Amino acid sequence: MTSRPREVLLPVAVVEVPVAIVTAAVIAFALSTVLRETPLDAAEGGYLALLLIAGAAQALFAQVAHGAAIVSIAGLLQGKPTTLTEALDPAFTRMGGLLALLVVLLAVSAALALTIVGLVLLPYVAIRFALVYQAYLLEERTVFGALGRSWGMMRGHMLRMLGVVLLTVLIFLGPAVLIQSLEALVGGSRGTQVATQAVVSVVQGVLAVPLVAFTSATTTVFYLNLRDAERG
Repeated sequence: MTSRPREVLLPVAVVEVPVAIVTAAVIAFALSTVLRETPLDAAEGGYLALLLIAGAAQALFAQVAHGAAIVSIAGLLQGKPTTLTEALDPAFTRMGGLLALLVVLLAVSAALALTIVGLVLLPYVAIRFALVYQAYLLEERTVFGALGRSWGMMRGHMLRMLGVVLLTVLIFLGPAVLIQSLEALVGGSRGTQVATQAVVSVVQGVLAVPLVAFTSATTTVFYLNLRDAERG
């Protein structure tokens, strides 16, 4: 990230930042017009629905940003640097599959979280699927093929990946807490709250760029090392 920030950060920034701005604008517009009488309370159906729709859109494009960063970083590490367009193209072209992967992973996580045993197994399963996006984009596998590929590649490498995950969490724990704490800034009159919420949403989108980029970089390096070891 420090030696080649353009290739690592730009594919994420050109997706995350515009989406954050558009989402913030849409939410602010809705709360100032059709939902102007709706309390800014997550318990209110209309407000909650708006937040869920916006969150779903952001989650989808976050997968695209993650995918574009993976393609760009992989090309850089293999001595075949890609242009911004070349990095974004596979991510947008295969957006449907990225969405399907997100849905499958969320469904698996939700199912495991329903039981105590499942909660214990959840970190294990999450790490086994840590390379699913690399397998999907760089090997052009199907959704379930990518899940199987990641599961197989991680066999015997769980502790190493756990170390990578823990390092990532420690490095970005502070920024993550800051992103969450920004929501506490929303207060005052309704107009002030709406405006502040929009600004906070954009700031969160900007702060998410290095988080997504670093995660993409660490997992892609891990994936390429395992793939090279397989090939001898």
